[in-house]
Amino acid sequence: MHQLRAILFVDGENLVFRYQDAISNGAVPAEGVVHEADCFVWHAALTQISHLDLLRVCYYTTVTGSDEKVVEIKEKLARIAYSAQSVGGGTIAGQLYPVVFKKLQKSRKTRVVDIQLIIDVMRYSFSNAIDLVYLVSGDQDYLPLISEVMRHGKQVYVAALSSGLGSELRYSCDDFVDLDKYFFKPSAKPAT
Repeated sequence: MHQLRAILFVDGENLVFRYQDAISNGAVPAEGVVHEADCFVWHAALTQISHLDLLRVCYYTTVTGSDEKVVEIKEKLARIAYSAQSVGGGTIAGQLYPVVFKKLQKSRKTRVVDIQLIIDVMRYSFSNAIDLVYLVSGDQDYLPLISEVMRHGKQVYVAALSSGLGSELRYSCDDFVDLDKYFFKPSAKPAT
């Protein structure tokens, strides 16, 4: 069986704000959620949902504050270890690869994360370094990227929270995973 080489690209800025919106609407965090307000949110299920040979897990986000704060968030993200079962039955392990940008003022979303993530997805996809792009984001702005990567013969999996999910993302990829059941307790599913 051919093992699909994959990289997990996490739009952490989108994920953390969608997560925080769900919490403000009554959702209750599930066990295992790691959260730093306005910076990042993580759950180990992100790498354990599918059997893929993950080459890397890239986490993109922004931070308001000093250069020291940027370094602090990079270090926190890099300390998050992940593991995944490969297609061949082995275990793959590593640490998150942080891509953290400084933003000058506190705001909801910037474009720098989207732009860098798109550049990296295209670079890996078009150089044939990977067979599958695993994108974590509910941002519908990624639809042209998903289409282009698929046109080049790569598979695309998308995972996102239901809060703020772009409606076309569910059916514009090879596989879609709703992350609510991993990030929130079932008794308090967030309103969409």
